[in-house]
Amino acid sequence: MSSELMLGGFGQQDNRKNVMSRASKAQRAMHQREQETVANLLFEARKQEAIAVLRRRMADTAMYDVRDVGELACDLANGDPFLANLLVPIVEEFSRQTVRDIRAFGNGLTF
Repeated sequence: MSSELMLGGFGQQDNRKNVMSRASKAQRAMHQREQETVANLLFEARKQEAIAVLRRRMADTAMYDVRDVGELACDLANGDPFLANLLVPIVEEFSRQTVRDIRAFGNGLTF
């Protein structure tokens, strides 16, 4: 006998609707979870992309800033070795801190 005859056979309750509604509820719940997962993944991907773009722009701008600070230190020293020795650590620390800020951006540590 086929399954249709057994499900709708004489003396048996017609549970086919209940079985189908339960299956469709389960399918709907699974589909809903899939949609939520896809939406969450898409959100995270876009967030990471935005952070990467901002980090890239910060790095580009920071390179110019570090160069400008170095040139300013050279102009301020104006060939004087004593002033140059005082300004070099400042320029180096500015460069290190700029790199730290760019690396830490988007990690929840800054901004």
